[in-house]
Amino acid sequence: MRVIAAFFTLIMLAAVGLGGKALRDALIEPTPQMAPATIALAVAEVRDAPQSRSVGIRWPALFGEPLPPAPPAPPAPVVVEEKQPPAPPRPPLSSLGYQLKGVVRAGDAVWGLVSHPTGDQIMRVGDAIAEGMVVARIDEAGLWVDIGEDAPVLLGFVE
Repeated sequence: MRVIAAFFTLIMLAAVGLGGKALRDALIEPTPQMAPATIALAVAEVRDAPQSRSVGIRWPALFGEPLPPAPPAPPAPVVVEEKQPPAPPRPPLSSLGYQLKGVVRAGDAVWGLVSHPTGDQIMRVGDAIAEGMVVARIDEAGLWVDIGEDAPVLLGFVE
């Protein structure tokens, strides 16, 4: 490792020596002098040049060239929603085969016995009778079922 470092050190020393020699030659060599006639001609060109030229340097725009303002975007088209026909009313629970057989009260707990052709079920508030049909409350009138409409539907006793 030290051998490699010594080798590169010698190469760098040689490069610095060559650079120093080139600098010494540039400093010792005399600068070329312009002839007085050439200097007078250059001064006359600058003096006679039109003054409308800008003296500064024209730098390129850092963030691109400025663009003219874009025309306003056309207004968005107005979308008129077509009114959907109202959904047909749901059939009554009794037509779906559900019947209330009885209500059981034990203190604060209340259950309802619901009969269906697939079998009887004991239901309490919050239980789902079927998909989209949840027991909202149970009282003396019967079992109130929330079917997603404004008011719950009564599943009353069979007369």
